[in-house]
Amino acid sequence: MKETGVFIAVKDCYQSFQFYLQDTKSSNGTFVNSQRLSKGSEESVPRQLYSGDIIQFGVDVMENSRRATVQLYHPDGREATNDHSSPFLTSGGAFGAQSQELFQIAQYLQEALHREQMLENKLATLQRLVQQTQEASDSGWQALIDEDRLLSRLEVLENQLAAYSKNQTEDTLRQELTHLQEDKYNYETRAKESLHKVLQEKFDAVRKLSDLERSLSNTEDECSHLREMCEASQQELQALAEKHAEKLKEFSALQNELQEAEKKHNDTLEAAEQEKAELQRQLDELNEETHHLQAKVEALQANNDFKKGTADQPEG
Repeated sequence: MKETGVFIAVKDCYQSFQFYLQDTKSSNGTFVNSQRLSKGSEESVPRQLYSGDIIQFGVDVMENSRRATVQLYHPDGREATNDHSSPFLTSGGAFGAQSQELFQIAQYLQEALHREQMLENKLATLQRLVQQTQEASDSGWQALIDEDRLLSRLEVLENQLAAYSKNQTEDTLRQELTHLQEDKYNYETRAKESLHKVLQEKFDAVRKLSDLERSLSNTEDECSHLREMCEASQQELQALAEKHAEKLKEFSALQNELQEAEKKHNDTLEAAEQEKAELQRQLDELNEETHHLQAKVEALQANNDFKKGTADQPEG
């Protein structure tokens, strides 16, 4: 299956099927168990998937917390579980949940910093566009100055025409007048076109500048909001890190107590075994002595019976 910037593959390694997820330069990132596979828009290395892993990718990963838990099975029907999972995570669910929460907040913090960097780049672009707009406005004013120069040139030509009219014949004057009128018409036409173009450029520049200022204001507000979120996330991350450290200390203390209890238990078992062996030895000695005494009693009883029988016989 291949989505936007995500590639999922199944690999047969000596008939032991494995599942892999790879981020192919997605814009929003791909996450497995709240851990991003690559930085920015880089391509990640394939990450092995197991049944029960939580994955996030697509547009929604930046706007909400939608996620999916994958269930993977081998061709023979066995579930693709992670047999080498950490015993610390499996036995201490609370510590695993806190670690996952720490990873998630760290990821949110990284995304907030990335957004802030993007906004700063956008601000720089807007400032550059404002400068370009200012330069275009200055060039428009230069065009107006050039237009004024053209009008001044027309005025000079008209004055020259008035001076020539006093010394020229009627035919020559008519030709010169026609020529000057054509020049005047051409100058006026170019001046009007230049003025219209300048006014249009000025209007476009003012409108574009207004849009840029509005966009700049919105961007600054968003940047301020993201900076506040970033600071809050940092404080929350610090608090969770301290809490996590305290839990680790408590866990270490419990481990020490458990080891002490196990040592005492082993010592007690060893003492009990020694006492049992001593009692068994004494019991064996008592049994042996009892058998010995019982043998003596039987011998004495037999001797007594023999003597009694001899005494009861008549003398011959």
